[in-house]
Amino acid sequence: MAVLDGVRFIQEIDAGLKAPQRNLFEHPVIGKIQRGELSRNQLKGLMLQLTLQTTDIVRWIGAMYADCPVPAVRRVLFLNLYEEELGGFSNSKGHFELCADTARALGATEAELGSTRPLPATQLMLAHGEICLRNRGWVVGLGSSYGLESQSPEAFKRIAAGLRAQYGLDEDAVRFFDVHVTADEDHSAGLAETLTRHATSEGLQQAARDAAWLCAERYFGMLNTYEAFS
Repeated sequence: MAVLDGVRFIQEIDAGLKAPQRNLFEHPVIGKIQRGELSRNQLKGLMLQLTLQTTDIVRWIGAMYADCPVPAVRRVLFLNLYEEELGGFSNSKGHFELCADTARALGATEAELGSTRPLPATQLMLAHGEICLRNRGWVVGLGSSYGLESQSPEAFKRIAAGLRAQYGLDEDAVRFFDVHVTADEDHSAGLAETLTRHATSEGLQQAARDAAWLCAERYFGMLNTYEAFS
């Protein structure tokens, strides 16, 4: 496979993200939330699993920052880490804390937040982050990030609306999802531009593309963890 020009490269990734089991916007859990079909315990269980994954994101971004030799890209990674760790641009707090707040609003106790262990689908997502974002180089790591962040604004917008309308959660309780609507819209555009500039070999393009698709598959699977709860 030849090296693609930047526009075609991103178009190819986007087309693959629309495949079944990767397209987060069409995940069945979103419709179930919008129709009020999940129990609060199922939602709580799902949010506890998402909190585990969100807590590790700062480590993954930090590893990419340390690996990246390009000052302009490293600065973007630093700013992204600042938002994830402290909520510095959204004037909120760390995204993992926001995720935990949603779990609390659905009934999670501090003991549950401290003792929850990853279900198999969540473990696969965590393993992907460890292997790809921490250990396969910053370009491939950004490809993986694109697989989620190019999709999360629309998917999270629908989840937030459903949590408000069907489960009565207030603004603080859904802030985790609201923050990602605007933050990931901006970040995904920057990710696409960075990938077109730096994924310039056949090998890097293939690795970044595959990482984007696998990240989407793993996140899609993690969203199914509500099924483990009644």
